[in-house]
Amino acid sequence: MMKVSAFVVTCWMLVTVPVGWSSAAPTDKAAAAMQQGDFKTALKELDPLAARGDPNAQFMLGMLHDAGKGVPQDPARAAMWYRKAAEQKHLIAQMFLGVFYHSGQGVKQDYKEAARWFRAPADSGYDHAQFYLGWMYASGQGVKKNEDVAIQWLSRAAAQKNTRAMGMLATTQFSRHRDEQDLVDAYTWSHLAAEYDAIQASTSARGVIEQYCNEEQKKKGKKAMADWKRKWAKEGKTN
Repeated sequence: MMKVSAFVVTCWMLVTVPVGWSSAAPTDKAAAAMQQGDFKTALKELDPLAARGDPNAQFMLGMLHDAGKGVPQDPARAAMWYRKAAEQKHLIAQMFLGVFYHSGQGVKQDYKEAARWFRAPADSGYDHAQFYLGWMYASGQGVKKNEDVAIQWLSRAAAQKNTRAMGMLATTQFSRHRDEQDLVDAYTWSHLAAEYDAIQASTSARGVIEQYCNEEQKKKGKKAMADWKRKWAKEGKTN
């Protein structure tokens, strides 16, 4: 599963247009410096802001310590800054902190704490948090195992083109398999996951799922795949 360091790499763009930031945020200079690779200047800008309680600065400091940019890589210190921002309802910091608790990186592994921190960003539409909550409900990590709730969260993440959620959603629906629709949906998501993600393609259960589908069910699955592709194309979602 995804490591937090990979999370940080994919989120560097968030320093320019993060959720809830104004067009003239106090952290703008630090964000510009980070984009230019000038982490010394970024730290100089962020330290006093974070000390005064700016949650965006605290989150960005967490990212720097998480990735080891301008400072030694220090998961525990990253977790400390993420927590400070998360406690001020910074949604992305809450999501990162949840990943830390889930993996045991920088903090003692605690699935219940992970689920607690994932909740608000998942409710707010963050697909990574939705994926983790779905995974946790599917496996009973930190929450009472519940396939129905797992499918709800995984479905929300998969609808945002989260390929890991697609793969787990397909497996969960196939294992539940209460009716024909579960089987059709499992076919749909397993094939979409494999099409958009090479890792999912190598680990997907789509071959097994396909063996349980008749021709009509496969036809319905392919139509659903085409519908999702059209929807994503209209929304401008890229791979």
